[in-house]
Formats: sequence, C-alpha cells, structure tokens
Amino acid sequence: MTNKTFFRKRSVFFAFFALCGQQAFAAGETIGTVEIIVLAGVLILALLFVVALFSFKKMFSKLAGQSPQPDVEKKNKELEAERLELAEQKRLAETKAAELESKTNELAAVNEDLVKKLAEQEDAVSALNNKRKDLEQLLVAKIKENDSMQREVADKLSEAEQRLKDAESIHDNFFIETIHEMRTPLSLVLGSLALVVQNKNEEQDMATQLLSAYRNTLALQDLADQLIGTKRTNDVANYLRIARYDLVDISRQICDLFVDWVAMNNVDFQVNTETNVLWVWLDRRKIEYALRTLLSNAFKNTFVYGKVTLNLSVIRKDNKAYCSLSVRDEGLDENENTRRGLKQITDMADDIGGYFNHETTSTDTTYTLLIPLGKQHLLERRVEFVEPEADLVKLNDRQKEEISEFIQIVPQKKTTGKKILVIDDSDQIRWFLKHVFAKEYEILEARNGDEGVKVALSSLPDLVLCDVMMPVKDGFETCKELKNDPRTAQIPVVMLTAKVESEDVITGIEAGADDYITKPFDVEILRSKLNSLVKRREELKQYFTNTLAGTPTPEAESTNAAMPSNPFMDLVIKNIEMHLDDSTFEAKVLADSLNMSLPTLYRKIKQFSDCSILELTRTIRLKKAAELILTQRYSVQEVAELVGFNDTATFRKRFTEQYGVTPSQYGQP
Repeated sequence: MTNKTFFRKRSVFFAFFALCGQQAFAAGETIGTVEIIVLAGVLILALLFVVALFSFKKMFSKLAGQSPQPDVEKKNKELEAERLELAEQKRLAETKAAELESKTNELAAVNEDLVKKLAEQEDAVSALNNKRKDLEQLLVAKIKENDSMQREVADKLSEAEQRLKDAESIHDNFFIETIHEMRTPLSLVLGSLALVVQNKNEEQDMATQLLSAYRNTLALQDLADQLIGTKRTNDVANYLRIARYDLVDISRQICDLFVDWVAMNNVDFQVNTETNVLWVWLDRRKIEYALRTLLSNAFKNTFVYGKVTLNLSVIRKDNKAYCSLSVRDEGLDENENTRRGLKQITDMADDIGGYFNHETTSTDTTYTLLIPLGKQHLLERRVEFVEPEADLVKLNDRQKEEISEFIQIVPQKKTTGKKILVIDDSDQIRWFLKHVFAKEYEILEARNGDEGVKVALSSLPDLVLCDVMMPVKDGFETCKELKNDPRTAQIPVVMLTAKVESEDVITGIEAGADDYITKPFDVEILRSKLNSLVKRREELKQYFTNTLAGTPTPEAESTNAAMPSNPFMDLVIKNIEMHLDDSTFEAKVLADSLNMSLPTLYRKIKQFSDCSILELTRTIRLKKAAELILTQRYSVQEVAELVGFNDTATFRKRFTEQYGVTPSQYGQP
C-alpha cells in the first residue's frame, strides 16, 4: 500500500470521526444522557481503531524496510483483508450512525414534545399557583368573614340572652308588682267591709264603704285579668264576646264608681257626649276594663283640685266612622310605668280593628280609643256574637249626693290632738286611712317619700305611717332619713307595705322602723298599734318631764326603767348644762348651738316634754342647784351664782316653786 493510499484512507477515517463527533454533538443537544453515552462509546471505539491502524502502518513500514518483497505482498494482502474488514466495520458504523441519527431525530422530536408539554405544564403550574394564591386570599377573606360572622352571632346571642334575661326580669317584676298592687285594693275592700260589719248605728248610711269595696273588687278583677292575660294569648277564652251596647250608658255607670274618689280629691271631673245614646258593637267586659283603667290612671296622675275629662264622640278616619273615647288629665308625674293596663287596651283595640294612642303636652295627657262603628268589620275576626250582658250596679242620685256630702264633711274636733303623717302614693289608701282615723288624729298626707320628709320636718307629727314601694323616694330611704335627722329621730315610723318577704322586714327594721304592718291589714290591729306607739311616746315625754323636774323616786325609777334614751333631749340638756353659770344664756343661743331655728327647737322640745325652752332651762338649773345643795359644800348664794341666778331672791322663789321647800330646807331631815 502506498503512502498516498494510506493518507487517503486516513482522511476518510478522520472525516468519519468528524462526522461521528458532529452527530454526537447534534444528538447531545436533543437526546438524553443514555444516548450521549452510547455515541461516546462508538467514538472511543473508532478512535482506538485509528490508533491501531497507525500502529499497523508504522509496523508495516518497518517490516517493509527489513523484510523481503514476498513478505510485503503477504502483508499487503493481510492489510487489504484488514482494510476490507475495516470497510465493513465502517459500513456497519455508518449504518449504526444512520440508525443513531434516526433515533436522534426521533429523540429530538420526543424532546420537542416534552419541551412543549413541559411548557404547558409550567403554564398549568403557574395557573395553579395563581389559583392557589386566589384561593388562599379567598380562604383568608372567608376566614375573616367567618370570624366576623361568629363575633356577630356571638354578639347577637349575647344580646338575645340579655333580652331574654330582661324579659324574664320584666315578667317576674310584672307578676310581683301586680301581686303587690292587688294588696292595696284588697286592703281597702277588707277595711271598708270591716267598717260596715262593725257599724252599730243602723241609721248611718254605709254607701261610701260599700262603694269603695265594690270598686276595689273590680280593680282586683282587672289585676287578675292582667295576670291571666300574660299566660293566655291565643286561646278561645280571649275571643271577644260582642253585643250591641249603649256606650254612653256604660261610661256613666263606670264614672259612678269614681264618685267618692272625685269628691275626695276635689277633682273637676267632666263627661262630654255629643249625643245621649251611642250604640256600638263591642265586648262589654273589655270596654269596662278599658274605661276603669283609663280613669284610674287619670285620677292617680292628677293633682288635688285638678281636672279630668271623658269625651265621647263620633269621628271619621280614612273614610270610616269611629266612636272616639278619650280621657284627658293633667299628667302628674307623667310616666308610662305609672299607667298600668295600657297593653291590654292596645290588644283589645287591635282585636276589634280600632286604634289606641296617646298624646302628651306640657299641660295634659290624652289617651284616645277609636272603636269602628257597625259590625261588618267584626265578621272576619275571632269574635262571638252574644246577648247583651247585665248592667253594673247603678247608684241613684240620692246615693251620689249622700256620698259626696259624707266625704266632704268637716271632721269633728280631734279628741287626742295628735298628728299622724300618712306617706303613700295611693290616693285611695290615704283617703281610707284619713277616713278611719279622722276622729282621733289630725291626718297629714304626702304622695311620696321626698314630700313626706318635707311635711315631717315642717309639721313634726306624732307618728309616721309610711308605705315602702313609692316613686321618687321609697319607704326605706324615707325612714332612714327621718331617723338620721335629730329633728325627727324620735318620731315613731310604721312601715305599711305589700312586701311581706323577710328580707324586706329586716331592711325596714334596720332603717329604724318602729313597726311593720303588711297589706292587707286589719283596721283594728292597725289602730291598736298606732295608739300604742302614740301612748308610748306620750309616756316617754312625761318621763323626761319628770326626770328634769327633779331626782326620780325609786318607784318612778322602777316605772321608767324601760324607757329608752332620747338623743335629742340628751343633746339639749348637755348644751344647757355647759352654760349653767352663764346668766345670759337664752333660747336663741341654744337653737344656734343645735343648728336649728328657734320655732323648730320650740316644737321639738314641746314634743318630748311639757316645758317651754325657758322652763326647761330653768328646770335644769334648779335641778343642778338641788344636787349642789345636797353636797353641803356651798352656800345658797354660791349655788345661785353657779347655776346662773344673779338674784338670790329670785332663785329662792323658783326653787321653792319647783321643790316645795326653800333652798335652806332642801335635803334637811
């Protein structure tokens, strides 16, 4: 083989190697790691083949220079055979290269598909990430919204629980207050009937007591209906029992029940009607309850000498005819809580298709009930048409006149000369107690605790009869204030109330109450207790008078051993004793030292003793003089000077008047 042939073959091999490398490089861009490894292995084999070929060539050159010609031909043949073999191997390599190129192209296509799928997956992942972020934000918003809803639900639940508690409290308070309120008319019924039963004068007309008992029995019935109405709302018993009635006649009958109340408070009560007869389809029991409730509330909220008006008329509203029933009063202490039964009237108005409203001005309050005329509007409602019910008990003109005259009669002269202050927000209770005790005591009245304290301080009564449940200031506060004031501390206070719980009794006693009487009360028991307390106070007064006059005897000490101390009188005596040697000491100085006016001091001292201020001062001076004389340490003149007497003759005269002996003879056997 010539060098030219050798170099040509070598070029072929290098071209082959270059092609394989190029294919391997191209395949490396598109195929995976496994394919690259296979191509690398093929290239390494080809490289080894070329190296071996160069080795053979070099060996052949050496042999050619050393061996004879035949050996060269033999070698050439061998080389030719090797060349053929290498050519075959080249062909196989080219075939494999073609196969590898085909596979490379296939792998490139697969790789391109994978790249596209990867891009698509990346886009999908990006979209999923965006959706995940959106979902996270939505989840956070939902969590916040859920937390807000939970807080709102918790707040609403808490508010509902509080409303439920408030409703239960209102419900319980309604029952308690209604039951307490029932005791007031019950007391009046029992008291009135007791006066009728105990009446021994057959000629005395007891219409006043019977009327009071009758009206308060109806008031008890109204309160019982209110209690029943809170438990029975939609049952058959609440169906209206409708019949045709003359509303003017019913109104006059209801007004007759308040004749004594009108006369008692000197109220200007007027009933105005457009016609003498006004026929209306209604439930008599309901309308009578509404009238009694409106009038009772009106009288309770009207001053003495005030005005209450009942107006009956026909009006048009929304092209329909209505009977208008309105009650106007002067709105004393106007407060919805002081007007009971308004809800029941509102429910009744709704049941009959009517209206119930009220209007308040600076001078009065008006409650108006509108009742549709005719009965067409009742046909589709829960009503029952019945025969008209019987009338209430009517009062004739003579009975009304006698009642009014009886109530307005001037009380007889008081036999005891004592004053009792009645503090109660119920006009009926005050009137009844005034009627019962008018012949024995002068009765002072107050509508609430604040007014009662003012009356007590200005009038200084002998006894206070005080209710517990009152507006402005209740009985406990009133009693405590009276007992803490030196001017009224010794006035007996009797609590009169419908509250019968032990805690309330204890509270009343701790406030300083001298006794506790529950409603309904027996008139004679109440009279006995009041007389006993007044008598006890009179005995206490006599005790202080006797004590000041001189040293009590053993018998007097035994009799008065149980007498309680009197802080006010003790303070007065202490102040006088501090100025015994001051002859200029007078009542004005004593009043100033006690922080009260001279008239108040005079009334207070007269309450607890039979002495004036001057007599009290002189009595204490003489008592101290008697004690000094018994010591036998001072002369009569020295004793007179020590107790504030500048004139010995005057001292002797006053001493003799009080003790019946002269100072020189006092204490001598």
